[in-house]
Order: sequence, then C-alpha cells, then structure tokens
Amino acid sequence: MSTLEKAIDLLETLPDNKLEVAYAFIQFIDSEAYGKSSKISASRRADVQSMLGIAHEYANPELIKREEGAFEHAIAEKYAVD
Repeated sequence: MSTLEKAIDLLETLPDNKLEVAYAFIQFIDSEAYGKSSKISASRRADVQSMLGIAHEYANPELIKREEGAFEHAIAEKYAVD
C-alpha cells in the first residue's frame, strides 16, 4: 500500500473538524515548499500555527540535543560491516 493510500485511509476515519485542520496543514506544507504562502487564509494559518504550538509544547529540549546525528548513527550501526 502506498503512502498516499495509507494517508487517504487515515483521513477517511477523521471527524470533520480534524480533517479541516489536516487539510490546513497540508496547504501550509505545500505553500511553504512552493512559496505560495499568500494563498492561505489567515484563519488556516492560525490553525497551523496552533497545531505547531501544541507540538512544541511537548518538545523535550534534552532529547533534541540527543537527536542531532541520531539518524546518521542509526544508519551506520544498521549497515556496519563487521
């Protein structure tokens, strides 16, 4: 199953209010990638900023330090030749 199919399956299970927020976030990602930020309404931008703020609330600064280089370390460990 492709990532798109998985995303669609998940989106189909969301209630309308959460679907609106998910859509706003997708628009935000698209606009940031292609410089189309002016096409997002102020209320949608506020929804996305709120969502990002909630995620930031749960961020652990101690773990952020440990995350630097974690991917590279994991790949090196996984594919290390003995």
